[in-house]
Parts: sequence; structure tokens; C-alpha cells
Amino acid sequence: MKFFPRKSSSGRSASETITTVDARDAEERTEAALEAGTISSYGRNSPDSRMDGSQDIEGPFAPGTIRLERAGLSPGSGDGHLILQPQPSEDPNDPLNWSKWRKFVNFSILCFYSLLIFVILDIGGVAYQSYISELGMTWGELNITFAANCAGLAVGCIIFIPFSLKYGRRPVYIVSTVITLGMSVWQAKLNSYGEMVATQVISGLSGAVSETLVQMTVMDMFFIHQRGTMNGIYLMMVALGSFLGPVASGLIAFSEGWRWMYGWTSILLGVNVILFIFFYEETKYVPKPRTESPSTPSNATQTTIETNPAEPKDESQVSQNTTSATYPFRGINHDIPMKSRRERLAFTTTTKSPFSVIFRHMWQPFVILVTIPAVAYCAIQYGSLLAWFSVIFQSESEFFILPPYNFSEIGIGLLSLPAFIGCIVGFIWGGPLSDWSIIWLTKRNNGIYEPEMRLYLAIFPALIGPVGLFLYGYGTAAGMDWIVPCIGVGIFGFSVTALGDTSLTYLSDSYREILGDALVGIAFVRNIAAAAVVFAQDPWTDAVGLHGLFTCIGCISIGFNILIIPLTIWGKKFRIKCAKRYARLAERQFDPRAI
Repeated sequence: MKFFPRKSSSGRSASETITTVDARDAEERTEAALEAGTISSYGRNSPDSRMDGSQDIEGPFAPGTIRLERAGLSPGSGDGHLILQPQPSEDPNDPLNWSKWRKFVNFSILCFYSLLIFVILDIGGVAYQSYISELGMTWGELNITFAANCAGLAVGCIIFIPFSLKYGRRPVYIVSTVITLGMSVWQAKLNSYGEMVATQVISGLSGAVSETLVQMTVMDMFFIHQRGTMNGIYLMMVALGSFLGPVASGLIAFSEGWRWMYGWTSILLGVNVILFIFFYEETKYVPKPRTESPSTPSNATQTTIETNPAEPKDESQVSQNTTSATYPFRGINHDIPMKSRRERLAFTTTTKSPFSVIFRHMWQPFVILVTIPAVAYCAIQYGSLLAWFSVIFQSESEFFILPPYNFSEIGIGLLSLPAFIGCIVGFIWGGPLSDWSIIWLTKRNNGIYEPEMRLYLAIFPALIGPVGLFLYGYGTAAGMDWIVPCIGVGIFGFSVTALGDTSLTYLSDSYREILGDALVGIAFVRNIAAAAVVFAQDPWTDAVGLHGLFTCIGCISIGFNILIIPLTIWGKKFRIKCAKRYARLAERQFDPRAI
């Protein structure tokens, strides 16, 4: 796939020079461009304005295509040679302008939250033997409880995310954590199958926030060239909760009893509630309306790219649609007062908008899901990956307590370690390595970033993932030494994290103004798929055996995973074709700036 723009019919290009001019003059030129219709006035990150600096890029508008690096400067690893995307405001209260320490504190609380949510969602399998012996449950009933949890996760996003758009991220996180804490206490005390189904459904509803709102919060605080790493850290926390949580829970169940698995989780969730209430700051940014031209800091500068039509053009240069394309960030205006601690920790940050606008976010995700190809791809890809992982977890709990393995609760918990090791490698692959690769590819593309640049590194994990499924399924069915299926789980764990991180970051880079609705649709598909597969797992296994089951899901996985190849090749064409539809959907977002 070639990212370099076509030559113009004139065969000439503008040579780009970086100049520093007075910020007020630059603003006047921007206003003139607005009046001329060159740049749309819709929002700071409008699709009509070609998304944060892409108005100077030749060709039809493709959402997500932006100038990430200034021409004429050799790129470095730091931000000094990069154009910050999205462009921050001059307000020091803008989360994009926060200090590294403030971002670190906020994001650390979110990581702790994500870890605990996935602990409580995934440790149940460790105690299946105890549930059967003490509470008289059957394997079929236990599979139904897991599927009920997935159904709760699917519906929870539809309920909670619209309120995060209206009232802010902070109240939704606090309510979610408090509800999950209550369910954890209940699970430590339950004595019947009905109670278990109820706790699984409600904990799924409250825990669904962790599958969508965290990525939205990453977009609130971090720039495009940082998001791969941040999403990778989030997925690492998911892996810690999903894979190391059962390891610790197995040890606790063996030494203190299975009820204390949830006892310790309740204690940690209580700590998380305190952290959210007293230390987590709202990241939803509501710009104050301007009644006059903003004051300009004395040390602020304006960066522009000016063109010289007299110089020749070669194929590696980007032609400009306007004679002067401005990058509007002028620096932080320290005349704007910082919010007090009480204001930063307010329970809600409300956007004035009617409830009819809120509730349309309950059905808009499904419109986006079926009309934007990248969203449909991420839903299929991410949903199928985690559905197959659910099959692995359920089969581990069922088959490894039987001969020839005869694993105890500790052994079942330790089976999560290979997946965790694979996820560590996947995090490096899909996070820091992906962020580094897009900067390198952007340099080769004359400073223009295309979201498909992230997908190059995703092809290898997409192809190797089904190998891990086959190795695990065939090894377990044949009763091979435990190390064989464990290697398969490790390979698949690498694929899930690397491919999941890359796919989610690709989506956020391409369609960030509709990301909230898109993530709700993806989470719904992911959890409905997991619930359906787990419901079908027992009869499916009875019909074709474990060997046949993993033959089927391995082949389906190949079919889904290779979709990344046409997306890498034709993804930009899809984005261009859907640009008008995306603009209409973005207009229906009521946040003052893109989420």
C-alpha cells in the first residue's frame, strides 16, 4: 500500500517552511479562511475541517488522515518535532494540557479499576469444583452464569455511556465501582444458583464501563502518538486481572476457601472507591464560550506552513490546498485561572443538552456498527478474539481437573500464566512498537499520518493467533503434556493483546469524534458473541468433541483475522467513501469537543 499523495497536474509543489508569526495575525487569517469556506466552523475537530491540521493535505477528505510531523524537520522520539494531534486548547484546565503527574495519577486509578473489574469477572472458574461440591451446581449451570455475565457486559455499555457524555466520566466510574463492590460482597456470601446468576448479571452491567469508557478517557488526556502505548497499558491491566487474578485466587481458594477470593477483591475495590472519590479528576473538557478574542500569552507563538509555488514538486512532497495552513495551538494561556480542587473533584460535569440527545446514544451505536466498515471490522475482530478466549477459560476449568491432568484449584489458576506472558509480548508489539512505527512511517510519508500505518504490525499476530488455538485444542484433546496446550495459550494471548490494541487504536485514530458510540457497539458485539459461544460450548463439544470444537473455531478465526489484509490495503478508500456519513454522525455528538 502506498501512502504518498499523487502528483498534481501542474507537476509542481509548495516547499514548506516553518515560520513563527504573531498569534493574533494567525487567528485573523484563520477567521478569513472560515469566511471563505476553506475551513469549517464546526467544532475544534470537525470532519469538515479535515480533522486537526489535515486541511493542508491534498486529495479528498479521509477521516483520520492528518499531518503529524512538520515538514523540513528530522523526526525525533520526543514531541518537539511532532504536531500535537488533537490540538489542545490554550486552557490549562484542558486535560490535554495537564502535567505528566496529573495524567499519571488519573490513568493509574483507571488501570487499578480495570484490573479489579476483570479480576471479579474472571476468577469464578477457579472455584467451579467448589461450586459443584458445596452448592450442588452442574457444569451446564456454571456455563450459563458465565454467559449471563457476558450478557450484562453487553447491555451495560448501552446504559452507562450516554450518561458519561452528559454528566462526565467521574460519576460513572464511581457508581460502577460502588455497584461492583456490592456484588463482590454478595458473591462472597451467596449460597444458591439463583444468587450467582443475579450477581453475574449485575456485576456485568456495572463492569461494562471498563470496556468502553477507559478508551474514551485515554482520548481525553493523550495525543495520537501516545494512544497505542496507553491502550496497550490498559490491555495489560485487563490481562493482569484476567490471567494473574485467577492465579492469586487459586492460592486463596486453596488456603482460605473460595469465599475469600471475593473477600479480598471487595477490600481492593473499597480502596479503589476511595481513590476515585478523593483523587480522580474529571477528564471531560467543556470549553468556556468566548465572547471576545482570547488573550494571547506573551510567550505564545503560532506555527504556520507557507508555500512557495515557484519551486518544483516531486512525488514525496505534499501539495497544499490553501496558501497558509495554520496549526492553532498557541501555547497555554496562564491568564486563565486553574480550577480549584473542589471544582476538579465535582461529582458531575454536565453538558447542557436535552435528554432526547442522550438517549439517542442508545441506538446510534448500532447505526455506526453497520455503516462504518472499520467499526464493523473491530467488532468482529475484537469480539471473536475474546469469545475464543472465553472458550479456552471454560474448557480449562472443565478438562484440566480430569485425568490425565488432575489439576487442583491452584493448578487451574496457574494455567492463566502462559496467557499473561503472551500478553506482555503483545503489549510491547501493539503498544510502544506500534507508536514508534507510525512515527517512522509518517517521516517516510512526508509528515502525513494514515491510520492504516498501524495495521502493518497487526498482520503477524493476526496470522499466528489461530496457530495458538489449534495447538491448545489439539494438545488438550489428545492429553499431551500440559506444556503443549500452555504454549498454545501463550501464542494466542500474544495475538489477542497485539491485535486488540492495534485494532482499537486504529479505530480511535480514524473516527475519534464518534468513538464513544463505536465502542458501545463493539462491546455489545464482543459480549453477545462470548455469551452465545459459551451457551453453545457444551452441546458443541458433545457433538464434535474438543478436537472438532477447536478445529471449527480455529478455522473461523482464520477467516476473521485475514480481514485485516484488505483493510490495510483499502482502508483509506473506505474512510473516504464513508466521510460524509461520518460527518453526519459526528454532528450528532453533543459534546463541545470530540470525545
